[in-house]
Amino acid sequence: MASDMTLGFVGILRETPKIFSKNVRLMASLILLNLLLLSLYFLSNVFSTKPFISDLATKAFLIPLTYPKSTEFAYLLIGLMQDLRVFIGLEWTFAIVITATSLFLSTATIIASAATHGGENLFFKELLLSTLKSLKRPFFTWFYVTLLGLGYSFLVLGNLLPMMLIIQQPIASKALLITIGILASILYNYLAVIWALAFVISVLEEKCGIEALGKAAQIVKGMQLLGFGLNIVFTVSSSFLFQALRLMTIKQSTVLPIVIGLLVVNSIWLVKMFWWMAYTVFYYQCKETHGEEVEVQDRILYGKVPTAPILNEP
Repeated sequence: MASDMTLGFVGILRETPKIFSKNVRLMASLILLNLLLLSLYFLSNVFSTKPFISDLATKAFLIPLTYPKSTEFAYLLIGLMQDLRVFIGLEWTFAIVITATSLFLSTATIIASAATHGGENLFFKELLLSTLKSLKRPFFTWFYVTLLGLGYSFLVLGNLLPMMLIIQQPIASKALLITIGILASILYNYLAVIWALAFVISVLEEKCGIEALGKAAQIVKGMQLLGFGLNIVFTVSSSFLFQALRLMTIKQSTVLPIVIGLLVVNSIWLVKMFWWMAYTVFYYQCKETHGEEVEVQDRILYGKVPTAPILNEP
């Protein structure tokens, strides 16, 4: 059983890069779209919020040094609150933008992977149209999965905080925090197999929300460890890349931290793109294992304009 799981896991990792080689033009265009949108988002976020962060830091430094009853103190405090409101508004806006962008790019990656894996020739324009037409179902599934993730997080924190208050020793408290954090992360990655597979199902089938989650739980039986392995590989890879963001604190240069951040953000997203491609392959393996018919659904994968029938020549 363990050897079969290992072979299945290795098979998914071997099959996933082949998707790129089967339709190089489509996947290369999709990668460039990912890099373009993520780079624009990152640079816009950095350059639009940087002035407010500098202004907030300056005012927060000057306020304690200013006499509380002076006019200057009032001006600093009012300015601080105004900058803080604008900054929070910008961050909320960017959060909505990155969520919508992530949803669009993830859906496009799954559609492109499914079409290419199934031997279908899909053009980039058709991919964009298909993605726009299919966004409603993934959005509902993403909403349900987000609620489940938030519920899990609150459950972990609700059990962790009382323990942290009871244990007074710093070393024991830190050890408990690390232990529970690792265990919670492992369990989360195991549960996320069904959540991620439900998202793939909502893109490729006429199912969404609770129905997609139910279908995912049905077809993943006996294969959840394979998805768990994919989640662990993605989590570890992203964590290593995320550590490089610490280099953004370099103060010798103003350009180098931005370049490092741009490279790290795009690298993490490329890893996530590979993860969605692997999950698409995993989806087809689950269906084949349970004897379900594997077919490429034209109405989901294509947004072509129907052509007129060819008249028979006399």
